[in-house]
Amino acid sequence: MIKEKISAKNYFLLLYLSSLCSVFMYLSSSSIKISQIDSALRPLIFIVVSILVSIPALVIVKIKADNEKNRVFVKKTNTLKAISFVYAVVYFISILKTVARFDLFVSSELFPNNDMVIFLVGIIVVCALLSLSGIGAISRSAVIFFILVAFSTSVVMFSLRNEISYFNFTPLFQNGVGEFIKESMLFSFQITELGTLIMFLPYVDGNVKKSTLIWSIFSGISFALVFFFVVGSLGSFADTQLFPTYTAVSLASFGLIKRIDALETSIWILCVVQKLSFYFFIIQNCLCYSFRRLSKNLVIIFLIAILSVVTGVLSFNIESFEYLSSDVLTVILFVVSAIILPVLLCFYLKVAPREDVKEDY
Repeated sequence: MIKEKISAKNYFLLLYLSSLCSVFMYLSSSSIKISQIDSALRPLIFIVVSILVSIPALVIVKIKADNEKNRVFVKKTNTLKAISFVYAVVYFISILKTVARFDLFVSSELFPNNDMVIFLVGIIVVCALLSLSGIGAISRSAVIFFILVAFSTSVVMFSLRNEISYFNFTPLFQNGVGEFIKESMLFSFQITELGTLIMFLPYVDGNVKKSTLIWSIFSGISFALVFFFVVGSLGSFADTQLFPTYTAVSLASFGLIKRIDALETSIWILCVVQKLSFYFFIIQNCLCYSFRRLSKNLVIIFLIAILSVVTGVLSFNIESFEYLSSDVLTVILFVVSAIILPVLLCFYLKVAPREDVKEDY
């Protein structure tokens, strides 16, 4: 499906920013307590999960390398087209989830009680058009965005150091180890980007095993650091906030600048743009692979139209948002994209019919 080679550094920075978007706009809920120190340890379980779900992608890399060495290639079959189509559906729903959460964030924290439909449609259009520039351009822009995100987040954490009270940290595994594992898995399942590994790793230049391991460890530790500052600065107050990470950032000040949350919020929007552009690219490639007659421009026009309409309908509809943010839907999307489809694809590629004319998969 993907024809363009990308560097490991650029791809994993893109993956990191897209994942970080979920952490920045992490919602507090009745089922998971943000205020507990356990929330700073949950991302460490994410390291294990991300490494495990990368195994099928690494198997695909080996299969592709072996096929190219033997000059035999997997034929494009209806099975592969069906898998590709399911991926498109998964990430279409993921776009809806991301836009809905961003809608809630903007309308509740930045511009309360304002109709943000036009703004959201504008974001959708921009991200859809950016996806047409290709994964190379999208991933290269991640390098610049990562520098901005790393700098601004470092400034925020440095400024929050005096707000941390160690009395806010609860005992480890206060609700039991089993509950900690369950909540950690739910946190990891928020990162649906893990399902993209199987599509992109075969087209990443460099040592993909080493890059995947470094990305998993770096992501988990940095996510844990974010939650450490949230828990330390807010304590039990975090559980009363819809977006506790934003609330913690609002406490930050740097010198004469008493509020730097506007800077961090603008950086978060960049993460949203990266995430949506990434998902749009995946959908257009998956649909064009499944339906040969479709052009990328036609797919993008269709996606812009349908997402704009759906966004207008769902905006301010709290029941629809609750459904999109439900744990059940989150688990289904993750399990399908990061476990079921990759494993199915690995088994299929082992026995798939070959030919001497190259086809991307």
